[in-house]
Amino acid sequence: MHWRRITVILGGIVVVVGISIVVGWPLLTKAMLSYYYQSVYRARYLTAADIQPAPAASTLQDMPWIAADLPVCQSTSLQMIAAQHGNHQPRPAIDLLMAFTYGFTTIPDSDELIPFGQDPEIGMLVAAPYLGLKRQYYVTDDPDLWIAAARSFIAQGYPVRVALDMGRLYDHPTFVAHSDILAGYDQDGFFVYETVCLSPAPCQPGQYPAGADGLYRTHAQLLAAMESQAAVFGYPWRYNLTVFTPVAPVSDFKPIWQQLARVTLGADQYGPTSGVVALERLIEKIEQKRVNSAQLGELFATTARFRHDNAAFLRERFAADTTLVQAAAYLEEAATRYEQVASDPQSGSVTDLLRRAAAAERAFGEAMQAYVR
Repeated sequence: MHWRRITVILGGIVVVVGISIVVGWPLLTKAMLSYYYQSVYRARYLTAADIQPAPAASTLQDMPWIAADLPVCQSTSLQMIAAQHGNHQPRPAIDLLMAFTYGFTTIPDSDELIPFGQDPEIGMLVAAPYLGLKRQYYVTDDPDLWIAAARSFIAQGYPVRVALDMGRLYDHPTFVAHSDILAGYDQDGFFVYETVCLSPAPCQPGQYPAGADGLYRTHAQLLAAMESQAAVFGYPWRYNLTVFTPVAPVSDFKPIWQQLARVTLGADQYGPTSGVVALERLIEKIEQKRVNSAQLGELFATTARFRHDNAAFLRERFAADTTLVQAAAYLEEAATRYEQVASDPQSGSVTDLLRRAAAAERAFGEAMQAYVR
């Protein structure tokens, strides 16, 4: 399985799935997933009371369209929404608040690794207050209610963020867990501000002016894409939408540094391993010839870009803080090693390079731990 297809299987989800796979009880799997999603996602079921009358068509004229060339749909979604509220942040700032492009997670029952460390739904919940926003996650099994609610929120001026299968959205056979923004609608469908312009999305990466048309998808296409993701992940609902409303921002960054330490250092106590622990396990598997070296190139090329971006942001935003500048240097060191691996993933020096990267990752996590003591 290609890691870009499962970028939403992170954090608590993989832990719950992993435990359930070990136990081997399908009913327990379903019950535990349902409990996880209901409680941790803070899901609220839509009702008619949530819906206000809406015109036949509406488009957000103050919403910028930002599309990345990396699989960062979750943080790009939140970046666009924050910008609509006047809080213009570079994507690495959102990645930091969400702990999205930090750490690693292994895929249950496989030798694969993905360069994401936290369930992005949790990441959005944590990050939103720092951007002066409150996340409200709505769900339903009623397609007509979902359509009415999405139209209602857009008509009120709120972009609607949806979690769905990118492949199904664009009539492609490959499943790609994804996050997109709905910025307008008419009687038959919605205008999508695509967050990642990579195949199969028919768009080009870049930043487009507020009020741009977006990509038009019909009601049927959007509903089918949400149903597909719900089935793959075992959501206890078929359709979802997230809106963000303005609140007074919070400024205590201690929870953010703690989150980064946890995600980077990782663990292997419950379910799949994560963080630097997962990277060290991968190194062992490479030595045991259990990993196809051809798969390492794209993985570590993407990871290198993440670490470079994260390091640059820490250096620039916290230039006066020597601890954080040093922490950024650890990420830069890791990025350099990942680039070397990506340039020649079949080299005999791959495991040595990855061990040096793992040491730098661990140093970064430990620096974050010490920073908040």
